[in-house]
Formats: sequence, C-alpha cells, structure tokens
Amino acid sequence: MMNQPRVSFVVPTYNVAAYLRDCLRAIFSQTATDRYEVIVVDDASSDDTREIVREFADSRLTYIRHSQNMGHVATFNEGLLRARGDFIARIDSDDKHRPYLMERVLPIFKTYPDVGLVYGDAALIDEQGIVRHPRIDRRHGGRDFYGDEYLALLQENFIPSPTVIARRAAWAKILPIPSDLGFSDWYLTLRVARTYPLYFVKDVLADYRLHTSNMHRAMVRDYREEKTILHLLDQAFTESDHAADKAKWKSKIYATHFARLGDKYFANEMYPDAQRCFARAARLSPRVMANAGLLRRYAASYSPRAYARLKTILK
Repeated sequence: MMNQPRVSFVVPTYNVAAYLRDCLRAIFSQTATDRYEVIVVDDASSDDTREIVREFADSRLTYIRHSQNMGHVATFNEGLLRARGDFIARIDSDDKHRPYLMERVLPIFKTYPDVGLVYGDAALIDEQGIVRHPRIDRRHGGRDFYGDEYLALLQENFIPSPTVIARRAAWAKILPIPSDLGFSDWYLTLRVARTYPLYFVKDVLADYRLHTSNMHRAMVRDYREEKTILHLLDQAFTESDHAADKAKWKSKIYATHFARLGDKYFANEMYPDAQRCFARAARLSPRVMANAGLLRRYAASYSPRAYARLKTILK
C-alpha cells in the first residue's frame, strides 16, 4: 500500500513523438505531493517514441509497446485497465496538463464524494505550443459547477478530454470501451454522467493542441465520427433513465448533431453528405436550422462553385 498511486495518468500514443516529450514533462511537473503513476501505451509507433520515453528514467513510469497497431480504442482500454490509482487521468500524447492539475482537482473528490468525474477549462495551443485561445468553455460562465450534466452532454460533447480526471470505480463500471467506436472521450464522459454528478473547475487544467496530424479530420472523412455519434445517441435513447427529459429533447438533440455534421462535411467539401445532414436536421427540428450561417452553407452545398466565386468576389 505504501507504493499505491493515488492518481494514474494514462497516455496512449501513436506517431506523435514530436509532442510526447512536452506531455510527459508536464505530468512529471505536477506540484501536488500525492503519489502517481504514468502509463504510456505505444500503439506500435514507427517514429522515435521509444527513445523519448527512455529519457524519463522514473520509477513511476510504465511503458507498454504494441508489436502491431491495434487502434486507439484497444490502446485506451489497455491503459485504463492497467491503472492502479483511485483516480485516472487520460490524456492524448499531443496535449499537456497544467502543473497544478492534481493540486486543484483532488480536493474536490474529497469534498464531493458522490462526484464521478472532474473536468476543467482548456486552452488551445498550436504545433509550437503557442496559446491561440486561452479558454474554450462556453457553458459555465467562468464559474465552478457541480451537478447533473447528462442531458447537456447528449446535446454536445463539450468536455475537454485532456482536463478529465475520473474515479477509477466510475470508469471500471463502463470498461472496456466498445471496439467499434471511432473516438472514446464522449463515450467515457456520457456513461459516467448517466449515473454520477460531475464537477467543472473554472481553471484552465490542460492545453489542447491543434495540428495537422490530429485524427479528427480523418474521422469526419471516413464517417467514423458520424457513426460513433449516432451509435451513442441511439444507445442513450433506448435506455430507461432520464426518460421524460430525453423524450422531450430527442428531436432537438439529433437535429443539433446532424447540423454540426453537416457543417463538418461542408468544410471538408463533402457536399452530398452536408446536404443529407442539413436536410435531416431541418426535418427533425426546423428551429435548429434557423441560423443564417447554417442556411447559407446548406444552400451553398448545392452549388459550391458559385459559393466559392461569391466569397472571392466579396473578399
């Protein structure tokens, strides 16, 4: 028990060695004195990930390397199931924790023993680590929040994943992550929020990095994002909890997600898919599409060349 970590940092990584060093340095710079462990799960990277991990000669670090690429869900599952701490923080290896993360978050779990998950605000940084947006929270108005956020999370995946710390007991109930999901952060937060209150910390707890290697664009282009969103929504709406509220908001929730998907397909020049999603959103909830920008892009998806020419003229 003397060596039992209080917090486990799970760091899945694949071919982002350029940022891994910053990620690990930030973890090992934590100001809190609580014991913690760091579990790096390398999904058969072909870059110099192994050499960078070796730079951190620290007994708290465990390095697991796959002999062949198994995908991000299997990598996450392995790291989360290996974690021994009472609390688990999972962070992509291109993001960074702030050094006061543990110091700020751990007392909250003690004060609110029913809370399953704590998260905070995040900053957006670029490839060089320069802060481009100091805060991204649009929901809590710069104030801490404690309570039920399940329905709100169904409408939008607003929790910055690198800021999350959850009770191991809360995540243990919902592991393993289903292998057919294109991304896992929304699954993890939704399933915890279904049965636990959450706590939002107004402080910036992590830096989320935007760069050309982010997998989000690829997930849009190969439809993994749409399939995952619909899978999780369909699952939620077949379950009996929050039944009255879910029935009331179902059409708007689906419409909101289809409108966002339409925007993403439009941005990726996938115009037939943009049309399909915008039209679905309009059928489900016309109010969701009562937005000048959405309507303009919906119309432009039928004549993208004319829209591009008009934008050039206006510029």
